[in-house]
Amino acid sequence: MNHLFRSLILLFVFSALLPACDKEKEGVPSYLHITKFSFTTTAGQGLNTYDIPSAKVFVNGMEMGNFELPVTFPVIAEGDAKVEVFPNVKENGLSNSQKYYKPYNSYITQVSLNKREVDTVRPSTTYRSTTTQFKFMEDFEDQGLSLERSGNNNSSDSLVILPTSTPGVDQPFNNSDYCGFVKVTSDSFVVFERNSTGNFKLPNMGRDNYVELDIKSNVNLQIGLYIQDGAFWVPVPVMVAFPTNGKWKKIYVNLKSETNDMPLDTLYRLFFGFYSDNSEDKFVYIDNIKVLYVE
Repeated sequence: MNHLFRSLILLFVFSALLPACDKEKEGVPSYLHITKFSFTTTAGQGLNTYDIPSAKVFVNGMEMGNFELPVTFPVIAEGDAKVEVFPNVKENGLSNSQKYYKPYNSYITQVSLNKREVDTVRPSTTYRSTTTQFKFMEDFEDQGLSLERSGNNNSSDSLVILPTSTPGVDQPFNNSDYCGFVKVTSDSFVVFERNSTGNFKLPNMGRDNYVELDIKSNVNLQIGLYIQDGAFWVPVPVMVAFPTNGKWKKIYVNLKSETNDMPLDTLYRLFFGFYSDNSEDKFVYIDNIKVLYVE
């Protein structure tokens, strides 16, 4: 066998072994399975409605990535490991804008990882109890209203409080006895709008301020703020919540862009509303409205 031929054979053998060596060097993975989040509230925080579709995960301080839940993924680690799971929400209703929701705590646990085995993490979360500030809340449970007609509203008294046992409400969450309901018939053209009766202040300078609400509707629902400017209240639209296709939907709205450059003592009111275009009966079921931020 000549020298050149023997060299070619050695090169081929070495090349074939190289991937196996690299694989061995990488190590055999363990696996983590992370279930969907659960969420609980305490007194003064309202009902525990939530929608946490994804999470950012860290193992031993190293970021693993953002994952839709539930998920199973490999981890090149073995033995005791710290797992931290940050709950993401669809900010401003956008599936492509899933971000960590700062009023919620991250979930931290210790696991014991074994090669080729799956370890399950069942994350849970709560509001940050000492730092989350609730500035406005309406859950209709006292059957009173902290919402009044505003803007160009020319509707009749179309906002009513319904027992959640009423046919058509079909709430998927527990411990709610009442919700708000708006209906405008197809033979009328109206502007419907309500704002919070109380004023509240919010932090500025890049701080995140949020609105949460649960809705079921067949109409584009405008959500925004009234901002006080001297003797006037200026409406500032923030986002439009689209029809929910017959299902209740949890909405998280970030108000930072609207409050960032405002003076610290600015007063705000929350508003929501819609136009009826005579095409069909319009309806909105609404519940668990909250305005909040983290100190």
